[in-house]
Amino acid sequence: MTETPARVEEAAESSLPDILVAPPWTREKHGAEPAVLKLKAPKEPPALHWAPGTREKWREAGDGSGWVRLPEDTDWDAVAETFAGGAAADLDAKERRTRAVALIMQAPPEYGERLLADERYWDDIGAGNSLCQGIAARHGLAAHAFLVHKATANRLFYWLDPYLSTDVAQIMIKHFDAYPNRDRAVIWYRLHGRAAARLTVPDALRKPGPKRTRAEEALRLVAQTHGHDAIVAAAAEYGEEAERAIAALRTDPLDLYPDPLPELPESLDPANLPQLLLRGREEALPESATRNFIMMLAICEGPYKPPYPGVPPLAGLFDPASLAEFVWALRENDSFRGKWARPGFQYAIAEFGDDATADRLAPIVARWSKAYVWDMGGTSALRLFSRLGTDTALRHLDRLAKKAADQARIRPDAQRVLNRVAEERGLTREQLGDRLVPDFGLDAEGGMTLDYGHRTFRVGFDEQLKPYVTDGDGKARKTLPKPGVRDDGTLAPAAYKRFADLKKEVRTVAADQLKRLEKAMVSGRGWTAEEFASLFVRHPLMWHIARRLVWSAGTATFRIAEDRTLADAADEAFTLPADARVTLPHPLNLSAEDLKTWSDVLADYEIVQPFPQLGRPVFTLADEEAKAERLTRFEGLTVHFGRIMGLTGRGWELGQTEDGGFRRQALLQVTEDRWVEIGFSPGIRVIAPDEYPDQDIRWVVLGERRHGRGLAFGSLDPAAASEVLAELDRLTEAARS
Repeated sequence: MTETPARVEEAAESSLPDILVAPPWTREKHGAEPAVLKLKAPKEPPALHWAPGTREKWREAGDGSGWVRLPEDTDWDAVAETFAGGAAADLDAKERRTRAVALIMQAPPEYGERLLADERYWDDIGAGNSLCQGIAARHGLAAHAFLVHKATANRLFYWLDPYLSTDVAQIMIKHFDAYPNRDRAVIWYRLHGRAAARLTVPDALRKPGPKRTRAEEALRLVAQTHGHDAIVAAAAEYGEEAERAIAALRTDPLDLYPDPLPELPESLDPANLPQLLLRGREEALPESATRNFIMMLAICEGPYKPPYPGVPPLAGLFDPASLAEFVWALRENDSFRGKWARPGFQYAIAEFGDDATADRLAPIVARWSKAYVWDMGGTSALRLFSRLGTDTALRHLDRLAKKAADQARIRPDAQRVLNRVAEERGLTREQLGDRLVPDFGLDAEGGMTLDYGHRTFRVGFDEQLKPYVTDGDGKARKTLPKPGVRDDGTLAPAAYKRFADLKKEVRTVAADQLKRLEKAMVSGRGWTAEEFASLFVRHPLMWHIARRLVWSAGTATFRIAEDRTLADAADEAFTLPADARVTLPHPLNLSAEDLKTWSDVLADYEIVQPFPQLGRPVFTLADEEAKAERLTRFEGLTVHFGRIMGLTGRGWELGQTEDGGFRRQALLQVTEDRWVEIGFSPGIRVIAPDEYPDQDIRWVVLGERRHGRGLAFGSLDPAAASEVLAELDRLTEAARS
């Protein structure tokens, strides 16, 4: 029975930051309804203001944007007359565009300015970002109307930054905080400051609605960048009433909370949650302050947006483990629907979670289906593991990259994070995986002592990774006993649970490592002498696996003996050269004599290999198969769908779901740039796999990527080719008998 943790004394409110005691929404609100004024931005000529270095950069972008230069001796008057007189309309679109762009980007500037003023040809001029930036850099204000037209007609624009006008302001208000041009709007407002605010004030005081909201947000950005007085001064140009209205606009980041606030369920009342402990763990946050902190998290917009500004400064106030436990409890107790967690709680888990949170979240993420991840925003959960960057978090990412149910988003996103971490550490992806194998707190002998209070037990794992238990006298026991009445009420249950968790974790890790080592044997991946010593010989868990395999360094072969020294096939001491490259030799890379000698050695020591190495079946391609992109000997054979499904347990993936809910391919990544694909019909239906039990093999091909260009099977390393043939032999065994 789990005991309820003892309550910790609450801290005095006087010792807490004001934001926790009296956040802005608890204070009395002043003022009437928002002012609504009918104002119009002044009609004035457009202006131009370049950020340092931008014009030069854009000029280079325009020159390199791929337009076709005309000969240097081109008669520009004649080309210009073609457009001015209307004859250009008779040219084909490509030729018309070529001449138009050359006039604008190559001819003397006056020719381009005349064409840019001719609206008839605006749609004939390409709207690529680099070209439009080049036009802006070359022609400045003369290009204003044309570039405004292009920005209005295009989904994405990158060329209005330096322009200041009413038309540009309207575009920026429309796109403020809206994908995909939100960044351009932010850059524009920061660059033009008070002048941009002056053109935005009328929309910030119009009747309430989306446009007013965006305009107000834009003014807040200007206030944050240039000060509140800047927007008040901008409003003063419209009169005292406008000045007062904008002066009352909330621009203090702490005042920017939703109104009304979200309604939170009773399950999130502090009385239903673990106490949130302050640093030192001697005091807890009072319930009233806890309620305010929960609301601050609830109004955060998610892990991809800045949090409510009152939250980050508070992180150092709390005990990290208590904070991690608390934010996880928020998710578990919330009744929010629509995402895997309320957006603000997603932020909190990603920002304040710890390794224990990662342990809880990872198996949940692993089970999410592709549809769930899409509908519930599941990829944001990976931000926790990415932020932590600990070995525990990276191990979870490694498993998610390989085994998550969602192959469309979770697997590749997890893989991208791992690739980034590996690159940052100067490692390959596989080298990073080697370093993520935990030692589980086992000592050098591969065991640990568990304390029950008045008695202790020694636990560990044997050479086959089966758990063992001995009592304080060294006597073997079948299992670790459950805590008894004489055992310590805290130590014993914790020790019992630790061993139960340890057995489960070791089984999982061992299964993963066996697959990784088997893959390394096939691919020929190697380790330095120091890596071999630290990752295998000295590792409290991995050495149990490694000592049941035969290793090689150049032409020499050896094994790890029971005392962790190295021995050759004659059972003589073997010294590994410091510059050696250690590999796990595939039987194809061992001579018949070596295979027999080592098989006899392992038999004498009664060593059972963790996966087939010396006795592994070996297959070779026929001469004609080595030159072919298809293995026709397997085509036309009929196999049971269950055998195809069984491939997924050995590294294969089923293809994407096609019309009718069928999957008709199985794919295996053999090397980084080689994929084997099996095509079969009628296909395995997702909702009823056994609907069509018999599947006909239509093709077996090798490509440079998934569904990629065909390659000859002889391009595979002989060991890799042998493994592919072994899989196909196993798959079609019944069909050939």
